[in-house]
Amino acid sequence: MEEVKSDFHVGHILLKYMRLNSDIVAQIDGITGQKETYGSVLSRSIKLARCLRKSGFKPGDVLAICGVNHFDIRIPFFSALFNGLPLVCIDPYYKHDEIKTVLKLSLPKVVFCDEDFYKTYYTVIHELGLDIRIITFGKEEHSMKQFIEMYKDDELDDSFRVLEFDVNKIYIFLISTSGTTGNVKLAAFTHQLIVSKISDLMTNGPRKGTKALSISPINWVSTYFMTISAPMIGQTLVLSSVPDNLDVIINIINKYKPVVSLFSPSLATSILSRKDEVDMTCFFYVALVGSKVYPDLFVKFKSLLREGALLVDAYGQTETLGLVLRGLPGTPAGSCGRAYDRYMLKLINPDTGVEITKPNIPGELMVKGPTLSEYYNDPEETAKLFTEDGFFRTGDLLYRDENDYFYFVDRIKTLIKCRNYQISPVELEEVIRNHEDVSDVCVVGIEDREDGQRPVACVVRRNNNVTAQEIKQLVADKLSKHKALRGGVVFLNEFPMTSTGKIARKALLDIVKNVKRE
Repeated sequence: MEEVKSDFHVGHILLKYMRLNSDIVAQIDGITGQKETYGSVLSRSIKLARCLRKSGFKPGDVLAICGVNHFDIRIPFFSALFNGLPLVCIDPYYKHDEIKTVLKLSLPKVVFCDEDFYKTYYTVIHELGLDIRIITFGKEEHSMKQFIEMYKDDELDDSFRVLEFDVNKIYIFLISTSGTTGNVKLAAFTHQLIVSKISDLMTNGPRKGTKALSISPINWVSTYFMTISAPMIGQTLVLSSVPDNLDVIINIINKYKPVVSLFSPSLATSILSRKDEVDMTCFFYVALVGSKVYPDLFVKFKSLLREGALLVDAYGQTETLGLVLRGLPGTPAGSCGRAYDRYMLKLINPDTGVEITKPNIPGELMVKGPTLSEYYNDPEETAKLFTEDGFFRTGDLLYRDENDYFYFVDRIKTLIKCRNYQISPVELEEVIRNHEDVSDVCVVGIEDREDGQRPVACVVRRNNNVTAQEIKQLVADKLSKHKALRGGVVFLNEFPMTSTGKIARKALLDIVKNVKRE
């Protein structure tokens, strides 16, 4: 990590602003209507932070969180930041093997999870032979409520102070990402990087007292950032614990009239299909994030917003802690905008490594500025992150026009991005290959206007007994629902091969586009 002299960290900032904004509503449950102020959230976070200290957790011990968007999910989040506990938030849709990978990498000392996940986490932890305490959001044994009762004291909230620790040695976030190879990795971020991002937000962010619609899972980088930024702005988060339910999202928008949110292109498309049922004129800022935004979608969706509202086609990555490019008024439709001041960008020809200086020529985007420090506990992958002159390799093709506006073209990496989730073809292939009637398999992504991409399984059968439905069900049983074979299954007699004996993925993709998918 880059050395800094200060021990000042995000916990100090959060404590200050949560006290200043104590009377402002912090969160609203969009389904039940329940509300809670920052004063209440802070009080509960302080109690938990003190209990974590008393039970022996110290700065540097990793804390994991897994659950849907409910009122308790952010309490251990804030407590961890007060105590110097690096945070790793785990996808609530992850299943056994996926959870096992994240825990093996992050080695947390404590996991907070929804009650329904307790047995899975207990089993995984036992298999790994790790000493990890499990605390659940609920009322049963092992609950957060019970944990606080066990260690609570009578100290006043006003006397609470955050812990001091060396910010050069202790990370703030370990954010799960599939990176450029498809293997799960944890992008490690420093406190000082977050402080620099906060500085931008406090200058250019939303106004105090506004409502933001928060429907992303806790493990998304946007949720990490929204969770720490909202208290500092004095913003109210309107939560939905069922983000996949369009009816619920429409009802929340109509009832609570949020003014800020992030939508995936697929969700924006779904809202457009039911535009007569939802009033989107409450929004003055919406970012479309996660996959390619087609110009016609941008124009149609913008027409739903209030006059003068800012709709941006945002570009960023987990490794850059969110947005690198931002759209401002006047940004052309289809463009992701221009670079934030804190970033230096260049485009490189992916075949020759030569920098592209002329406009309208695609190249791999390289980024220098606030980015991750490393992949946690993974020096081999970390070594691939940066160029010799310190630029982060995004693995994405973009071009810029004569006015320095950037446009997303495609992904160099083989990862499939469906509904804002990065899907590893290798992971799906390993599951499908275990079927006794599968001789070979290759998973590719086909472009889709709603989902960005959809995974398609190309299968060579040993015989004709296995069906497409069996393949789909096998994946559904083994992996989280976001990794479903939404693009279908294609059966082939053989795969096109390169001269080096590898599957020719581009040629295979051309075949997939022109045959029947089941």
